[in-house]
Amino acid sequence: SSNASETGIECTNCHTRSTPLWRRNPLGEPLCNACGLFYKLHGTVRPLSLKSDVIKKRNRNN
Repeated sequence: SSNASETGIECTNCHTRSTPLWRRNPLGEPLCNACGLFYKLHGTVRPLSLKSDVIKKRNRNN
């Protein structure tokens, strides 16, 4: 059994292969969770300057 986040799928925008959730753009092409959400919010693809290889932990104690 392979890890669900490591499929053969690659984000059409930032080309990552690991994401908690695969999304699709209007053309039906795969987007990672971050690019898919950004597209949904802004109606435009996510600029690659936002890509970071570190997953940021959110401070949730406030």
